[in-house]
Amino acid sequence: MSALRRLVARIAPSPVRELVRRNRRRRWERRRPPGPAPGELRAVVYLPTWARWDRMRQRPQYLVQAFAAAGHPAYFVDPREPAPRLVDGVRIVPDLRHVPRRGVVLYVHYAPIRELFDAFDDPVVVYDLHDDLSIYDPDEVDLPPHRRVAAHHAAVVREADVVLVSHEVLAERHRHEAPDLLVVENGVDVVAFSSPRPRPGDLPDAAPIVGYHGAISYWFDVELVTETARRRPEWTFVLVGPLVEPYDHEALERLSRLPNVHLLGERPSDEIPAYVRCFDVGLVPFRLDRMTEAVSPLKMYEYLAAGVPVVATPLPAARATPGVRAASGPAFVDAVDEALAVGRRPEFAAEAAEVAARADWGRRIEPVLARLDDLDLRRVR
Repeated sequence: MSALRRLVARIAPSPVRELVRRNRRRRWERRRPPGPAPGELRAVVYLPTWARWDRMRQRPQYLVQAFAAAGHPAYFVDPREPAPRLVDGVRIVPDLRHVPRRGVVLYVHYAPIRELFDAFDDPVVVYDLHDDLSIYDPDEVDLPPHRRVAAHHAAVVREADVVLVSHEVLAERHRHEAPDLLVVENGVDVVAFSSPRPRPGDLPDAAPIVGYHGAISYWFDVELVTETARRRPEWTFVLVGPLVEPYDHEALERLSRLPNVHLLGERPSDEIPAYVRCFDVGLVPFRLDRMTEAVSPLKMYEYLAAGVPVVATPLPAARATPGVRAASGPAFVDAVDEALAVGRRPEFAAEAAEVAARADWGRRIEPVLARLDDLDLRRVR
């Protein structure tokens, strides 16, 4: 079905559409668990932001899924959903009518959403600082000051029962606000990225494939990738992910004109492992600035779980991760040369799998669950 037909089907009134929606609601009501009783695990609720469950899956979606795997009823609220559905053990719901109001853990990573806290009866708040706050600046220039993240951040830190950060750099920046914060680095769904998958039909046949998956925005070093592709015309460069403003349009146009570069655009999250497993080297070509020096890139661990060697710019997280080569400038292409050779070693797959296993989301969530237990907040009183 074309994009236009999908759009018309979504917005046009349809008796069939309404019947399907009612049937889905009935099935949901039969599945919906009763309200929590004292001693039961608290439900975990992700309040609505820009995030979608099936698109550009990032740390918040994976942590909510990890809570569900640990036995917590988990809800992901997205007003763009037409009706409730159950995916990966998580209840995807369109509004707060479908979530419990008491005995809940609110998982929060976007501070302005605190305006919804009052809809819940004495919630436990887990505040996840997985990016430096400067990441919001380009998107907030037109917002009034009271709507910006910084205006709500301090209040959420004060109200939070548990504060998480994704890297030690962020811990250093925020420990004065939250002395007991937890460092929970990003991770990987090992099963998803290590399992065999059919080769996507739109992947070029040429090899080796030097790949990237993720958003292409101002933090993506287009010039570095362009120079690398020019110096190695025999390599095939595949970039999978959306273009996200702001970014340098002219620089990206120059990159896209190179004959060995293929920009495939965004793909559904559940298709990404199939692309990654076809890479011979995975790239993390981020510019170095205040925001990126604090990131813990998911894609590093996803590449490794797929058995793909990694080359990144010298981010602190990259330098600290076994199996990742960190380089910049002219040395970047040499690092990719080395990674291609390493990836052909018989022992590399086992080494990469060991690093990825330590980063599985099931392990990453363990200190969060332990902290909630220590605070006697994991179960309803």
